[in-house]
Amino acid sequence: MTVIVTKTPGGVTQLFNTETGRVTYKCKAEFALMPIDAFGGIVKFNRKGAMATVTGHLTTLEFCNVIKKDDPDYNNALIQFIDAKKEFVKAKYDEAQQEIHELEKKLPST
Repeated sequence: MTVIVTKTPGGVTQLFNTETGRVTYKCKAEFALMPIDAFGGIVKFNRKGAMATVTGHLTTLEFCNVIKKDDPDYNNALIQFIDAKKEFVKAKYDEAQQEIHELEKKLPST
């Protein structure tokens, strides 16, 4: 069995089982938001350890809610997710820049 682990914005980790096609989103933070197409909206992870799972056409939620487009909280949730994604991308960029800097220091001086 192979599981591909991907960290995503806002403290959610995605686990993809290549054999079963099962995708599990697990909340590592106290609270997180993530748009997930299979649920038709933004999944609100209400606590650390909350999970959303997709296997084929079956979906399950543990300690989560789905905020649909027609929900009055949808825009606010989307804004919060966008902010988390921007912060996530900036952190990844800074990490990559540091790695590049460390590699450049290994180049021989000319």
